[in-house]
Amino acid sequence: MKEITNADLPESLLNKMEGFKPMDTFKSNGCSYSPDEFGGVDIRPACHFHDWAYQLGGCKKDRKRADQALYRNLRACDLPRLWAGIYYRRVRLFGVGAFSWHKGKVPKNPWHYFWLFWERYIQL
Repeated sequence: MKEITNADLPESLLNKMEGFKPMDTFKSNGCSYSPDEFGGVDIRPACHFHDWAYQLGGCKKDRKRADQALYRNLRACDLPRLWAGIYYRRVRLFGVGAFSWHKGKVPKNPWHYFWLFWERYIQL
């Protein structure tokens, strides 16, 4: 996967994104385990901002806010409501292990352990 920085993204879409703007040196992998473009719609900016929010981390409320911002940013990229909803639900279900939890804030969620297993032993 190609690493993405702010400079790699269309300025017109970057200006539409909500949430904390990633530092210029931050590199993400775009939309993890999903296409970076869907039906001709470039959704990399939404995923880049979401990756930054996940790296900043926090608690359960911070993760939920980051995921809700992902949905709104996908819509700002002109992704249809149906597909933005599918992306959102997928991230809510499987993204728990990718979030940077603050000490003592890791939820007791079985998907978290599935994600850790996947990252360590399956994905090469």
